[in-house]
Amino acid sequence: MPVPPEKRVRFFVYIIETPSAVDLYQGRHEGTMLEQSLRLNQIPCAAHLAISSEAFGAAVKIGLPEAMKAFPNLVPIIHISAHGDSKGLVLSDSSRVDWHELKTLLQPVNKALNRSLIVCMSCCEGYSGVQMAMTLDQEDYPFFALVGNHKSPTWAETSVAFSTFYHLLNKGHYVTEAVSAMNSAAGVSSFCVERAEDSRKYYIEYCNKHVLQTAQESLEQSASSEPKPETAKYAQGSGS
Repeated sequence: MPVPPEKRVRFFVYIIETPSAVDLYQGRHEGTMLEQSLRLNQIPCAAHLAISSEAFGAAVKIGLPEAMKAFPNLVPIIHISAHGDSKGLVLSDSSRVDWHELKTLLQPVNKALNRSLIVCMSCCEGYSGVQMAMTLDQEDYPFFALVGNHKSPTWAETSVAFSTFYHLLNKGHYVTEAVSAMNSAAGVSSFCVERAEDSRKYYIEYCNKHVLQTAQESLEQSASSEPKPETAKYAQGSGS
């Protein structure tokens, strides 16, 4: 059931795109396709091309505040279109932005937005970005929720999926509903959403379990290496 219009959060999509050299040569720009879809849905958007780590940082630190001024009273959703893997993003010039670097860039944004930032990772293994929230320390979260794919989606799947996602958000559907629908629309099941708080919770539970398991294995190994008590010998001696 969609949220009534008067209670919906009004948002705009801030696209940061960093295509590969091959993408640039072939004129393949997801950002352009997404912008067209958003405007057809009358969803405000702004886009920046970031071909280096310096440009990527500027897109977040400078471009985003400028976009927020252009769209006052609208909450930004950051949409990152890039090539990536489990360790982070690969930019146009082949440099990398790992999850820790991206976390550092996003933390001030999420804090300024009262911990309400949604980040959409349009890249291979973008769901791995939940690693940014996996910490034992009480740090500022880099996002409220992250939407991404835990596999390697095709261009067509990504385009259909995120167009569906933003369309339904604009219609007042909850994020979880929109993610379910984007999977159906793209014919996959690999797009996921996770809150930063849940990522940290799962990480702490994993660490605690790992510590207990390691301690148990250490004790068992220690016990097995000690000389065994000569119980049988003592028993024979007591009966003589």
